[in-house]
Amino acid sequence: MKANIPIKQTTIPLLAIFLLILAGCDERVSNKSTETAASSVPVVTAKEPTLEEKFVETKKKAEAGNAEAQYSLGEMYFQDKAPSGPWEKYQEKTILTKENMAHALEWFQKAANQGNVDAQFNLAVMYIQGNGCVSDSAKAVEWLEKSAVKGHAEAQLRLGMMYEHGAGIPQNMAQAILWYQKAAAQNNADAQLIIGNRYELGLGLPSSIDKANEWYQKAAAQGNALAQFRLGFNYMKGDGLPKDAVKAMVWLQKSAAQGESNAQANLGILYELGLGVNKDMILAYAWSNLAAGQGIRAARVNRDNYESQLTPEQLTEGQRLASNWKKGDILQSSSDSAAGATSPDGKPTKQSTGTAFAVSNEGHALTNHHVINGCSEVKIAGREGIVKVITSDSVNDLALLQLPGKANDIANLNPDLGKLRQGDDIIVFGYPLNWVLSSGGNLTPGTISALTGLGNNTNQIQITAPIQPGSSGSPVMDKKGNVVGVVSMKLSDTKMVKSTGSVGQNVNFAVNGQTVKSFLDANKVPYKTGGGFFSREKSNADIAEEARKSTMLIECWK
Repeated sequence: MKANIPIKQTTIPLLAIFLLILAGCDERVSNKSTETAASSVPVVTAKEPTLEEKFVETKKKAEAGNAEAQYSLGEMYFQDKAPSGPWEKYQEKTILTKENMAHALEWFQKAANQGNVDAQFNLAVMYIQGNGCVSDSAKAVEWLEKSAVKGHAEAQLRLGMMYEHGAGIPQNMAQAILWYQKAAAQNNADAQLIIGNRYELGLGLPSSIDKANEWYQKAAAQGNALAQFRLGFNYMKGDGLPKDAVKAMVWLQKSAAQGESNAQANLGILYELGLGVNKDMILAYAWSNLAAGQGIRAARVNRDNYESQLTPEQLTEGQRLASNWKKGDILQSSSDSAAGATSPDGKPTKQSTGTAFAVSNEGHALTNHHVINGCSEVKIAGREGIVKVITSDSVNDLALLQLPGKANDIANLNPDLGKLRQGDDIIVFGYPLNWVLSSGGNLTPGTISALTGLGNNTNQIQITAPIQPGSSGSPVMDKKGNVVGVVSMKLSDTKMVKSTGSVGQNVNFAVNGQTVKSFLDANKVPYKTGGGFFSREKSNADIAEEARKSTMLIECWK
């Protein structure tokens, strides 16, 4: 039975985000408090000042009119920090007294009146939440405005929310968007998320899924779980983005690891269908179980459906994974009997991944022999069509592929391979650990540590760039972006330990450029070389940008 339609939350629950962010002020204040208060007390002896001494000194300065000290004292009261014991050993209390809240309000007010923007922001938060005072949205807006106009990004975000909801101020969507944009320009991820959502829904901004995805990307890159979910879902459905199950899996995993229930529910579906990942019914069950526990009804239905497809041992494993999950975890099935490892209808399923790169405009591409060896089908992740294996060389670990269609962007080979020297800088670009690391590829710099490979193999070079599963077939490039080799293998840590008692550090090997050229020449591939009058060294960022266009994640299906 197929899973229910993937879940997509149509609107971001702004009020919930609003309250959640405001409630998080305590944590933000806590972090800053330690830094500010500590810096306000000079260390005159080798003995670490006690909390009492820090408190007394800060209060003395605050009463003398020092705005920073007033703010720090307000933080101390806000956190209910009773002066009792060394500062760094103090454990914050979870219940704040009314008396200390009133003191916090008093000192934040004094610092705010002197123009301290953080105090102005915290004062607004207290008026919103009614901490130490009667809740007053109008006063909150007054202090948010003072802080926001001075560039306080969180104040700008919350002021936008007040305008959108008409809380303490007449509702004005245009003003709300203006303040969201100011906060977003300062890389406030929550503001970027909201702008993306408003573009997607056409609320206060022209409806544009393309613009929405741009802003989701910005917020997701900063770790915003909701933005990661939105971006992953849009890749999953092809909504304003090329339909790409691999990228969907990457972003949904990041979001799900932070506890986002909708991302967890959709991950269950991807694992059930084997989209962007090997089919695994245990993980489908575990992620759905986590989402169901947060009240996602469709995930509960899917979980119950998956349960009937699992053996008792697999069900136990799925339940164990879900019950042991904690924030930050990406679930991995440890059972050797994971359901769905092979398709029940006999069709091939994805077994492994590697990297390939285009070397001719006719669609020729290179990878390793071991990447495609034994595959019944080779595919490019997220693209339609089957890749044809033209030929492969098991001795030199090379394989020539024919991509489905032409290649507009290709890699150039180094024209002067005989001039390579030990110690030259190199860059590797590929798709290692694609289920965990960036779906946009990974760049790893290094050097040529030896001009021969394992056992003095003259067809290889040894490199220091880190290599991970999925790196096989990646181009090794010089500082001009020209290919000087193809990643082939790394020294086995296990074997190294057994034979020497230690682990080798960054001992990796690549097929050298001359062997690559000979392989392409033998198969009459019209490749191109770099160089020429305008040839120059490039930054790693420029090399990555160019390599991303010609490299691809390939999948082995068996």
